[in-house]
Amino acid sequence: MDKLLSLMGLCRRAGRLSVGHDAVFDAVRKGRAKAVILTSDASPRHERELEAASFPGRVIKAGFTMEQAGLATGKRSCVFSVDDEGFAQAIEKTL
Repeated sequence: MDKLLSLMGLCRRAGRLSVGHDAVFDAVRKGRAKAVILTSDASPRHERELEAASFPGRVIKAGFTMEQAGLATGKRSCVFSVDDEGFAQAIEKTL
């Protein structure tokens, strides 16, 4: 879990993490999102919207809260998109 949060923080500092509903769904629509991370306290609506948008990438349901994700990334949100294939593979590997 800590490794995943660390990778998310690194991804954010590299400018490859979209944070928040609008930014994530913009990345999904434009095809930049390689993976989407939902926190454990994310609304089921976010998952339904990803299905409706026909997101072809990976949807990762994380075992941490938006508060924990906020501490790791500097932005408190329940939905994140990884906009880099290398980071997406590294995050998937930690799971």
